[in-house]
Amino acid sequence: MIDIPDRTVIPSVRHLKELETALTSTSPYVLLTNVHIGNLESLSKKCISAGYKVLVHCDLIGGFRPDRDGIRLLKNMYGVSGVLTQSAQVVNFAQKAGMYGILRVFIMDSRSLEKGQQVLEDVRPDGIEILPGAMADRYWELFEPYADNATLIAGGMIVTTKERDNLFDCGYSAITVSSPGLWDIRE
Repeated sequence: MIDIPDRTVIPSVRHLKELETALTSTSPYVLLTNVHIGNLESLSKKCISAGYKVLVHCDLIGGFRPDRDGIRLLKNMYGVSGVLTQSAQVVNFAQKAGMYGILRVFIMDSRSLEKGQQVLEDVRPDGIEILPGAMADRYWELFEPYADNATLIAGGMIVTTKERDNLFDCGYSAITVSSPGLWDIRE
């Protein structure tokens, strides 16, 4: 499981100009989603020096290969705390490297949902990100059994405070959001 407070909004930084805003959020994590291996070191250092742990979508890092050595590089050279991926193998690489392995499960149709559930039978991720988050509330019952061993995260297409709060009320511990207006929930 991921060490994260309940009802955490993890800023998903897609545009580098939004990083400063992310570094004022109440989340202990920042998710860097639009990075290249060439700028990851400076961005990661900036987050870490501001007191945040870094997560990355390792399948989306430009110029990077998420193999065993690549994952160790993320941990040892860039200080990354965890990776989000669709690959069960990459989750295992991350966990063996001492990082959080978060498996991304898509619920675009019944086939993708079935495939995601099959993968969850073979891997024990630290977290499960259900995508798109805007539909994740409808499928809470399918993922709730995993909540004892994995942090359940909803992500993607969450654009209103009502959607955000509804996902937390369903039971999701965290959500990943790219809309800066939803990053801070101090109310």
